[in-house]
Amino acid sequence: MSRTGWPGSIAILVILGILAIGLPLANSVVADVAVPLRAGTVIGVGQAFDGGSRPVSMLVPAGWSLDESASSLSESVTLVSGGATVQLGAIDVESASPQELWAGQHLIFKAQGVPVRAESPTPIQTVQGVPGLVGMITLDDRTGTQAVFAAPQQGASVLVGGDAAAVAAHRDDISQMIASIKFAGGPQ
Repeated sequence: MSRTGWPGSIAILVILGILAIGLPLANSVVADVAVPLRAGTVIGVGQAFDGGSRPVSMLVPAGWSLDESASSLSESVTLVSGGATVQLGAIDVESASPQELWAGQHLIFKAQGVPVRAESPTPIQTVQGVPGLVGMITLDDRTGTQAVFAAPQQGASVLVGGDAAAVAAHRDDISQMIASIKFAGGPQ
């Protein structure tokens, strides 16, 4: 190689180095950012249908953001607002009762090695009329609220946690989000 080719080769190596190191670093910084959602956004979760819609959805009030690093639309989404967290997950199950989903969620926590304690759940339903259960739950040393819903073709779980004062401050928002959960093909 002649001397005139070295500067160009070095420049290409520097560019490749920047891409190899800089892009992953930039991605890690961007991936942890919560994306603000507009009031009235309907966020869906679960395996997408052919048209792109998802089987479980929830209406998001003002002031909430999507935590992209803790979300995967095919499984669950995590919404955050001022220290409060709401995680909506799709459960691929048919013909399960709310009691079966509640017990199943706790078995999954135990299988993952997460100590779980829960109060006796109480009945709840979405505005769509889908029945569920809700109750206080303690995972490790964190206390929050868990809800499960059982539509004929799909289930959903909700975990609410975070700073107790923030959760209390967002109680109305959280209740509205949980009540707004809808299931594709569910009761109308």
